[in-house]
Amino acid sequence: MPGAPPAGEPAPRDGSLPGGAAEGLGRRPFGVYVHVPFCQTRCGYCDFNTYTAAELGGGASRESYAGQAAAEIRFARKVLGPGVPQVATVFLGGGTPTLLPPAQLGGLLTAIDGEFGLAPGCEVTVEANPETVDERSLAQLRAAGVTRISLGMQSAVPHVLSVLDRVHQPGRPAQCARWARAAGFSTSAWT
Repeated sequence: MPGAPPAGEPAPRDGSLPGGAAEGLGRRPFGVYVHVPFCQTRCGYCDFNTYTAAELGGGASRESYAGQAAAEIRFARKVLGPGVPQVATVFLGGGTPTLLPPAQLGGLLTAIDGEFGLAPGCEVTVEANPETVDERSLAQLRAAGVTRISLGMQSAVPHVLSVLDRVHQPGRPAQCARWARAAGFSTSAWT
């Protein structure tokens, strides 16, 4: 159940930033984080803003999320105004971004590139749980411009995975790493 918003000034209705919020913009590397709040199951240790399919209310769905996030990217570009450098890093985190199809995640990269531009050598990371990727989806993510995969593995011991409410099998992360390597992700780009 949602709690009360934190004390302080309400967010401006027009989305404008408070004074000083954009200080330094254009003088240091610029990164974009996109939060994908969907998970297959709720892990007992997680404190992130995430939702399983059963917890989603009206107005929110996996199917519509990428389009809504792309609209937010366009809005952020307007709010930031001139002087925004090209994006040096993109991190698609969550939740489990790989619950969205690779084409939708690629669409988010296209939206970021279209609004801000991706700098040459831009690092693009996607968080993935071992149970939400396979050989084909990893190849599609690589083809869409993802340069780095962050595979979530908390343990290789079945009873520990159970305690943590993780659903992947102990050998699955190693298989996903082999698939990622075959898709063109280098081991130096893994976390």
